[in-house]
Amino acid sequence: MTEKDDNRGIKRQHYAALGVGFVCVIIGLPLWWKTTEVYRVSLPYSDIADLTNVKIKCVIDVDVINTEPSLTDNNLADLSRIITASLGQGQEKVVHSSYRVSVRQGNDQQKSEVLKTADVKGLDTTFSKQDVLNHYQMVLLPKQSGVKVKRSHVSNGRAAYFTTAEKDLQTIAQEITNVVHSIFVKESTLLKTFRDRITSKRLKPDKESMRSVKSALGYDILFTLVNPQPDILDIQWDIKQAVRDFLGPLSEKLKEYVSLNIQSQVIYFTGLYKRPKKDSKLGEFYYTEKDLPLLINPLEAKLGSHASSNPSLNFLVYIPSREQHPLFIMDQSGSKVPSNSFLSPRWGGIYIYNVKSPSQNASLPHEVSLNMKQVMEVFISQLRLLLNLNNQIPDSTDVGNQAIRLWELDGWLRQRCIENLATSIHTLQSLTQLLERISNIVINDDIGNEVEEALSGIRQSQRYLAVGQLDKAFIQSRKALAASDKAFFDPSLLELLYFPEDQKFAIYIPLFLPISLPILGSLYKTFQWMKTKRKTKQE
Repeated sequence: MTEKDDNRGIKRQHYAALGVGFVCVIIGLPLWWKTTEVYRVSLPYSDIADLTNVKIKCVIDVDVINTEPSLTDNNLADLSRIITASLGQGQEKVVHSSYRVSVRQGNDQQKSEVLKTADVKGLDTTFSKQDVLNHYQMVLLPKQSGVKVKRSHVSNGRAAYFTTAEKDLQTIAQEITNVVHSIFVKESTLLKTFRDRITSKRLKPDKESMRSVKSALGYDILFTLVNPQPDILDIQWDIKQAVRDFLGPLSEKLKEYVSLNIQSQVIYFTGLYKRPKKDSKLGEFYYTEKDLPLLINPLEAKLGSHASSNPSLNFLVYIPSREQHPLFIMDQSGSKVPSNSFLSPRWGGIYIYNVKSPSQNASLPHEVSLNMKQVMEVFISQLRLLLNLNNQIPDSTDVGNQAIRLWELDGWLRQRCIENLATSIHTLQSLTQLLERISNIVINDDIGNEVEEALSGIRQSQRYLAVGQLDKAFIQSRKALAASDKAFFDPSLLELLYFPEDQKFAIYIPLFLPISLPILGSLYKTFQWMKTKRKTKQE
């Protein structure tokens, strides 16, 4: 073999090495990288990051109606300026309440009805015709009005009544401002709710936040009658009619925003396993506040399982046995609790109903009918606390069997809307932090769609709040909350489903290293040969 043939063979080897190196490095490596990467749909990370500086503006309409003849149009113009300035003071930047104030003279019919009406319910009949969501009427009563109020009176509707006797415009404006800020809107509560939900560092919890259930699309309510001795007492309770009379109005008002799924049951031969203490002097039995937490767990095991994702609320009527009758609950001071019931935060309540024991000669079982009005009044008050509707106004008209006042409905929607927005924002930001930190988690199209829907719901809710459409703002915030939760808790986001980066390299290095070393060595020799050949030509 000649030298020329040797050179030709060496040349052929080096070009073959270049070809193999080209295929492996230029084609094979990018192809392997592309085929082994995880699918990650593009998310709007910048838009989610901008939510940190979000500002929520709530617009509320305040309509001041004057029925006092001595207040002229000029007086009302001055009153409008004072109220507008007073309502706009001390506003926070994060959750800002903006008020559209209108001060006007009442029409002839309203002035006539006010003079003829002798009680607040009559006034509600006159002004309830103009009841609009998120719109509040401040009625200035004439000095000779038959309705007597000390300073102000908040109705069951969206109206408040103020006496004008011996008051200047500044005093009237201040009283209106106090009612709007502290009762109708509760700005401090809105701000605290937003700040508590927007960050993982929780503020100091208060009783309301610890007691009330979280916002949800619906709630499962279970009424239970516990009769430990059905052979002695045959308890009759018309729970169906009671629910229709007392919870029907509440369910009707909330049906557009949340569903209440109501069920009932009766449990026999089950008692309270914690033995009560006995007062030997009075012959009565009682539980102290320290005993109450021990009463729930044994009963809860008998309630059955809830096959629903909705929060469940339990309300129990317990009939004491003959051996523990009568049974009461004592407070810290040693006095009997008037309602003889107690509330468990985010769970429900228990009402101990003492039924008169039958005589020794009575035929058994002795039939007893429960006073359902008495029972439902206790449970309605507990339900209001669990749904965060605890707006007790000392001089307000009794809510009766309506269960919720109209202005309480507005405040509940407003607070839940702010809570939903803050929770959705926090959830989206936590999701993006997780996905940015762990790069090997798959982000499928469903998650991307849910994130986009959550962002859209947040923006739409903010727009509706800014124009005073509270109902639409709440519905959009609820959609945003549901979408953000669905994206965050998607099963495909489990990190254990994917190989971490270090394990990926541990798998592929034993395969690629034996192949890549000869190729890299051949490429190195080829480049050295080409360098030497070029140098020879130059010489």
